[in-house]
Amino acid sequence: MKLKKISICLLLVVLAAMLLLSGCGQQSGQQTEMVYHVYFGLNDADTGEQEISMDDASSYIRGVIESYGYGYTEHRTYGAYTENGESKGNDTLVYMMIFVEEENVEKIANEVIDHLNLASVLCQKEEIPYTFYAGEEKQS
Repeated sequence: MKLKKISICLLLVVLAAMLLLSGCGQQSGQQTEMVYHVYFGLNDADTGEQEISMDDASSYIRGVIESYGYGYTEHRTYGAYTENGESKGNDTLVYMMIFVEEENVEKIANEVIDHLNLASVLCQKEEIPYTFYAGEEKQS
């Protein structure tokens, strides 16, 4: 009888440990990092019209970001902003950057603003959880 109680207690301890450790294993691959979305509306600051093609602007902005040694994801979009109560549309390039310092995001934005003669850019930042997946064969 005493051996049966010890076996049951030991089994409960093992099951409890498995439950606790399985939850930890799922969270171990997830981390958090700040992500920046920088919106470059392509209307010229002086004329209010788009003076540069989306392809040329994209090529330039990619070069600037890559010169800092960062990766990015580019989205080609169309957006609008309000100026003097009037909505003005423009082609917009959005770059998502992660694993980058905020002061370098600002340097990149300022360099692009100056070169493309933009009035300003919108930068959105948010701390996000992320996980890298490498595939089962690559993990072994």
